[in-house]
Amino acid sequence: MATDLQDQPIAGLPELRLVSDPATIQGAGWLNEGWAQLDRMIEGGRLPHGLLLHGQLGAPMTALVETLARRLICHAPEQGWPCGSCPACRQADQGTFPDLHRLADDAEHRDIPVDAIRALIDGAFLTRYGRMRLVLIERIERLNRSSGNALLKLLEEPPESMQFLCTVEQVDRLLPTIRSRLQRLRLREPRPDEQASWWRQVTGCTAEQAELLAFLDDPILVEGSEPTFDWLAVTEAWVQLAEGAGSPLAALAPWLATPRPVLARWLLRLWPAVARQRVALPDPALPGALETPVTRLAAAHGSEHWLAVQTRLIQFAREAGHPLHPELSVEHLALDLVDPRLARRLEPVG
Repeated sequence: MATDLQDQPIAGLPELRLVSDPATIQGAGWLNEGWAQLDRMIEGGRLPHGLLLHGQLGAPMTALVETLARRLICHAPEQGWPCGSCPACRQADQGTFPDLHRLADDAEHRDIPVDAIRALIDGAFLTRYGRMRLVLIERIERLNRSSGNALLKLLEEPPESMQFLCTVEQVDRLLPTIRSRLQRLRLREPRPDEQASWWRQVTGCTAEQAELLAFLDDPILVEGSEPTFDWLAVTEAWVQLAEGAGSPLAALAPWLATPRPVLARWLLRLWPAVARQRVALPDPALPGALETPVTRLAAAHGSEHWLAVQTRLIQFAREAGHPLHPELSVEHLALDLVDPRLARRLEPVG
């Protein structure tokens, strides 16, 4: 079976090499307990053939899963960590280890197609190169009904020594039949200060940058130690829209200069901060640079308006990958955010 797991940077983080680096896992304090549990399972021969890691996804979780994969194929682990020098470790680092197969997530969290599962099944019973065949599935809730049913058959009757390592963030979206075939390990949610400290450790960024990266909580939005877009200009444009400063379309240059999937993810990330501000709940993850614009957004509209805004943002996120009329879709979003009732008023009567 061909492998597509390589020693590559986390999506959106081209400067980070997190694979097989114990310090990267140890620096993520909220993952330490989970890693200790995994180590005890491996040492005691109790690791289930289907493991579901449930927790906050992102660069630390990806580092955990990929380091675990290398721990399992390593010929001579050192104190519970992959040695990095045996033939299996070297092949994995070069992306040539034949018994690793990965179904990776993407920026739009698109469904895992049934063809990908069929390809996995076709190669499942081929002769193994090593002692174990590993299947890594990122954000397994992306399975649709067809691909989920296809994978279920393999989970129920896997070939000898096939190991599934899966991650999930929204476990309620996972098909119940799949969930029942996997043993779940719940990982602790990180505190904002823990995340900020981790980002500083692995990127060498400033404290202010680390605070923002912890708030972003989404590697797709990040490149190296900087966001991939002008987050402040994008946010200020929304403030101008909300406060009615001039024409709704006059402030949209930062939005039009931002890839729509990134714009959608950032606006959806801001929405909970605005909602918390409206009901006077503290948000420990909110960077200082965002306090003023979030306060202004919260004061610009009432609760009913902001509930309608969330629905519209979710719709925009779902359509963000569509290739047609990008400028028109952003302009339409801006008008709807000014008055979410507008679309309903324009619907034909009867």
